[in-house]
Amino acid sequence: MTDSIEAADRRLLDAIQSFVADHPDPTIQHFHGSIADWGDRWVETPPRHLQAADTLTDCLALTAPETHDLTAAFDAEKSTRNWEQSYTSADNVVGDDMLAGYGFAEVIGKHGPFVSERVRAGIGVWGPHIDYPPHRHAAEEVYVVVAGSAEFELGEPVMRRAGEVVYVPSMLTHGFRTSDQPLAVFYIWQAGDLREKSSFN
Repeated sequence: MTDSIEAADRRLLDAIQSFVADHPDPTIQHFHGSIADWGDRWVETPPRHLQAADTLTDCLALTAPETHDLTAAFDAEKSTRNWEQSYTSADNVVGDDMLAGYGFAEVIGKHGPFVSERVRAGIGVWGPHIDYPPHRHAAEEVYVVVAGSAEFELGEPVMRRAGEVVYVPSMLTHGFRTSDQPLAVFYIWQAGDLREKSSFN
């Protein structure tokens, strides 16, 4: 069983590294070194299901041509992923709508499967009409919207759709609200604590 889990992990690592290496946006290229040289340790990370993972298949119809293959790679491996949430109802910082309809699956990062103290990367999925309140963290972050759309708050509201990039500098307050369709983003964090709990306004 371990061999098949590692093979799935490595397929996603290859897909991520190829996506970042080939992406023309200079913002994405800013993260290329960290993704290319993430580290050298793999650990088995048992799968954990969240309802948001099921939304990923619906996202395939909402991709851009340049994001379809990466989204499809994550969809193909969604059952092998460790789906997580950063917040709980006890934190009292996000609404029930978000807790019921979001999740992320990390491929590179402090919690593996490709263990890195340098960079964190994976996919996040949110259902329709979810409000992710304004928050901030020390790590700089980039989102590539791989499917769907959302209105991002980055000092002022901006709509971003599949194929478009959102760069979040360190400590910039940001958030978003999804549309009447689900949203999937490929994310990368670097610098700062890669598992820092965000601060909310």
